[in-house]
Amino acid sequence: MGSDGTAWAWGAGGGGRLGNGNQASSTVPVRVSGLTDITAVAGGFGGGYALRRDGTVWAWGDGSLGALGNGSTAGSAVPVRVVGLTNVTAIAAGLSTALALRTDGTVWAWGDGSLGALGNGGTQSSAVPVQVSGLTAVRSIAAGFGTGYAVRSDGTGWAWGDGSAGQLAAGDTVCSAVPVRISGLRTITAIAAGSATAYALGSD
Repeated sequence: MGSDGTAWAWGAGGGGRLGNGNQASSTVPVRVSGLTDITAVAGGFGGGYALRRDGTVWAWGDGSLGALGNGSTAGSAVPVRVVGLTNVTAIAAGLSTALALRTDGTVWAWGDGSLGALGNGGTQSSAVPVQVSGLTAVRSIAAGFGTGYAVRSDGTGWAWGDGSAGQLAAGDTVCSAVPVRISGLRTITAIAAGSATAYALGSD
């Protein structure tokens, strides 16, 4: 992200993941087409996401399983708007699932829903954002490969989706299609995720 609110990408360009209108790879940064007033960016497995100052979210690259959130499963080499989302304050992206946090403290997800990755109680994928069940007063989010994470204003952490390697921190290796509380941590101030591992920063 440039200081002027532009978005830039480099590396593998297959599937349009550089967002500059073609599929060629680039060893130097190229500007993502048509995006201005960007305040945050996130990278998924097959594409990118950008948050604009007006609270809208834009996506480009691989659209399979609905990863672009624009109501389609087609890919796009230029940014397309994620439908139905306004007043977004943060974004996160995993394998083929993306998350958005809104100003009202709710979390929304789209893309691959297998193993409960959308957190809405089901395992179906969705090409449009759906609300993650039961989460309010969320202040930060993170996404792993098939797992979502959220920190609430009370300092508790919550996780959903693939738990096969213990990613949900619920004391087992069970998957969950709705958020479950991360055990043993009471005052989380920040959270991050890798492919199948998560990290939290305590208030101490």
